[in-house]
Amino acid sequence: MSVTVTKLEGDDIPEHLRHPDIAMVYRVTDADGNSRYLTDDVEAAQLAVNISDRQQLEPDA
Repeated sequence: MSVTVTKLEGDDIPEHLRHPDIAMVYRVTDADGNSRYLTDDVEAAQLAVNISDRQQLEPDA
């Protein structure tokens, strides 16, 4: 199982998240394809680690 963190800038930022004060957004996507968007790189990294740890504890389906 994998977790990805993607840095989004400019037109790559989803329209509903665009704001003059937001230059960059981090998308954290879990193995099921669920994504969360954060504006802080440290929070995005922490979320990715938490998701990864949780996925490792889940039994294989």
